[in-house]
Amino acid sequence: MAKISRKPSQAPIRIENLNQFLFECLGDEAGLLAPEPITHVPPLDLFTTPTDLVIEIELPGVNKEDIDITLYRNTLTIRATKLECFEEDKINFVCMERSFGKLFRAVELPSPVDTAKIKANYASGVLTIVMPRVEDKRNSKQKVSIESA
Repeated sequence: MAKISRKPSQAPIRIENLNQFLFECLGDEAGLLAPEPITHVPPLDLFTTPTDLVIEIELPGVNKEDIDITLYRNTLTIRATKLECFEEDKINFVCMERSFGKLFRAVELPSPVDTAKIKANYASGVLTIVMPRVEDKRNSKQKVSIESA
């Protein structure tokens, strides 16, 4: 049984919720908004190698089938649902610190990537996304010749 809180959040907007807040304000042109509230913003590492841009994001307890990765323009979004693995009516909690529900993270990519060669791997609760970097040609100077009509 999935336990997803339906209670409205009483917390003020914090920096962790900034991604969600911005996308809610901008609209849903890329299908980025969730129909249910986001309950968790997972931590991630973003680093580069000489050839790749790599993102590693912690998603412990999430099934591979419940992860959705979308690239729209220069923003990569990761959505997932973490479901409970027990039935609420058969146990009595003494302490419950783990979170369950909708997870969301949006990352603005710092450099252009080859979208046809993006690879994702999920092992031991860590999602690793490897994106081959390509040269950004927008800032390079190029002479344009004028053709006569």
